Amino acid sequence: MPDFSDQLLNPPANWPNISSSKFITAAGIRWHVQRAGCGPTILLVHGTAGATHTWRTVLPLLTPWADVIAFELPGHGFTTGATVEQLSLPGMADAVAALVRALDAKPRIGVGHSAGAAVLLQLASAHEFKPQSIIGVNSALIPVNALGQMLLPLSRALFDTEALQLCAAAVLKSGAVARRLVRSTGSPLGADQEARYVALLADKRRVSAVLGMMTRWDLEALNATFPRLSVPLTLVHSQNEPWVPFRALLDATRSVPLRTVIDVTPAGHLIPDEKPQQLADIIASTFAEIASRSG
Repeated sequence: MPDFSDQLLNPPANWPNISSSKFITAAGIRWHVQRAGCGPTILLVHGTAGATHTWRTVLPLLTPWADVIAFELPGHGFTTGATVEQLSLPGMADAVAALVRALDAKPRIGVGHSAGAAVLLQLASAHEFKPQSIIGVNSALIPVNALGQMLLPLSRALFDTEALQLCAAAVLKSGAVARRLVRSTGSPLGADQEARYVALLADKRRVSAVLGMMTRWDLEALNATFPRLSVPLTLVHSQNEPWVPFRALLDATRSVPLRTVIDVTPAGHLIPDEKPQQLADIIASTFAEIASRSG
């Protein structure tokens, strides 16, 4: 298993699309960003415990016709310097908005995988971020249930303790637990790509960010904004993916005024890894529809 624990600041030389990597400082965070291509801007946002390698095949499929920006969320990958507050959904959206301004980018389409879809929708709700379309890929938009709401303050207090963070990192350090977690997505991965996910999950800093993120997200508050969403939302989803139940997602997004659902069954949770060409084709088709409407 590759060891990224000593590479907290810079990706290794064999990191996917490394030639497109650079670092940008915004909102007090040092962001790892990959940008390539030219044309309409497409923003790619990975999910919890992901990084830019989520888009390793999708990004080069889009660059022949688009300016593609992929970046790593606060606390993830090689993005460093986030505060605890910037791990909450509003805090993360504020930070991403600052990054987009620093990049002087005006995305025409935002594509979010899993929790990345929630970040994009929070941006659309709370900021002057109005792409012409948002594409959510196996979107993690399911609200926390009542029991989860009651346990959330306790969970947050526990997960903020150094001892528990060290314990979680130690459990994941060997790679066996992290590997089972990655395989539970139901998406077959090559050995190199699986090793990247596993290695990132085995580092204490990144584990702490994931735990902090999971205990600070209020998806019910986000879902309450859906009836006011003015950006078309396309849900690319697999009915047999094990992490985000298809029917529950449909129920949670029923109030979105402009919602389209594209079923890519069969597929696991990691659609960008599993079906990159199909996803790239969906993104291209979405832009073609936008272009035709604008004349």
